[in-house]
Amino acid sequence: MFCPSCGVHNDQNARFCTNCGLTLQTQAGGRPADGTMVDGNADGTMVDGAPASVLTPQPGPVVPPVVSPTVSPAVPPTVPNGPLPPPAKQGKSGGVGMIIVAAIVVIAILIGGTVWYLNTSNSNGVQPATQSQETTKPKKKAKKADGKSSDKSGESDKSDKTGKTDASKERDRRSNRILDKSSTDSIVDGYSTIDVGVSVMNEDGLRSYSSRNASLSFVAAGLYLPAWLDYRDTYGDRPDAYADSLTGMNNESANGLIDAVGGESDLNEWLSDNKYYRTRFERDYGDVKASQNGYENYASPDDAARMLNEMAENGDDGLMNYDIASEGVVIPSGATVHAHRGQGIKDSYNYFMVISNGKKKVSVAVMTQNQGRAVAAQLASRMLDKVWNTMLRN
Repeated sequence: MFCPSCGVHNDQNARFCTNCGLTLQTQAGGRPADGTMVDGNADGTMVDGAPASVLTPQPGPVVPPVVSPTVSPAVPPTVPNGPLPPPAKQGKSGGVGMIIVAAIVVIAILIGGTVWYLNTSNSNGVQPATQSQETTKPKKKAKKADGKSSDKSGESDKSDKTGKTDASKERDRRSNRILDKSSTDSIVDGYSTIDVGVSVMNEDGLRSYSSRNASLSFVAAGLYLPAWLDYRDTYGDRPDAYADSLTGMNNESANGLIDAVGGESDLNEWLSDNKYYRTRFERDYGDVKASQNGYENYASPDDAARMLNEMAENGDDGLMNYDIASEGVVIPSGATVHAHRGQGIKDSYNYFMVISNGKKKVSVAVMTQNQGRAVAAQLASRMLDKVWNTMLRN
C-alpha cells in the first residue's frame, strides 16, 4: 500500500509508514489502511442519506494519493555509507590562529625596527659600519644646523673640564661678539640722540651693534671706500694705481677711481645693486663749491660698517693708515687700528676704523654732525674701548 502522506509504498500489512512513520491501520471507527474516512456508524446505518455499504471502498487497485510538494516534509540529506568523521576539537584552530598572529606581530616589529634604524642612520649622514671599520676608524662629528658639532652618540651638550656645556659656551661665544644694547646706547645717546650714529660689525658680517640713528644718512666726509670696492667687484682685482686714495686719503686719486668705474652714476648703480641703500655720491671729493650748491655725498653708519667689513675680508684695511691718535682718539693697549677720518659741511666729523687683536677684526663706524672733532674723537675712543674689552681682548 502507499502512504497517503509521503506516497512511499509499504507492505500490505504494515501498520506504520517506513518513511514518514504515519499510522496506516487503526481500530474500527478510525482511519483504514487506504486513508478514506468512514461517514457511518459501526452497525451500517445511514449517515447523511446514504447506506454505509455504499461508502465502504470496493476491492481494486490502490492508487497512491497525489501529495502536494508544498506540504512534503523535508527529506534529510543522504549520508554516505561509513562512519561519520569525528567532530572538530575546539581550540585547535584557535591555537593555530594565535600562533600566526604572534608571528605576524614579531615580523612587523623586526621590519619596523630595521626601517627606523636605517632612517636614523641615513638622517645622520652615516652608514652602518662593519666591525672592522669600527675598530680602526674614530667616530666623525656631524655638524648640526645651528653650526655646533656633536658626535653620533648625541653627547654634544656634556660639560667639559671647566663645567661649561656646549650650549653655554655657544652663548658665551655669541655674547662676546655682540655688544650689550642698553649699555652701548647709554654711551652713544649721552652725546646726542639726533646728530650721532654708530655701527659695529664682525668680520663674518654679524651686526654687533647699531645705534638709533645708524640707518640714517650722514654726510660721508672721509669715506673713500665705495669706488675702491666697486672696482674690486667689477674687475676682480685691486685698483693699485689708485692706492693713494686710501693710503693718503688723496682726493685727486679718489676722483680718478670714480671715473675708472664709470663715474658717479655707475658708482651709485653699484651701490644700489649691493644694497647700500643709504649711500649716494653726488659730487667729487674736495668739491666745496658743489657741496655749497646742495650736491653732497651721503652714507649711513650701517652702510659704512659693511664697507669696512668688506675691506677687512680682502685685507685691504691695511691701506687705511691715517693716524687718528694724533687727533685724540685713544687706541686700546695691544690693539691694531686701521682708520680714515673726514670732516665737512654741517660740521660733520667721522671716523671709519677696523680694530684687530691679530686674529679677529671688528669694523666700527662713528659718524657725527654739529658735534665737532673733540666730541667725535672722544666717542670713537669709547667705542674702541668697548669693542676691545668685550669682543677682542679675551
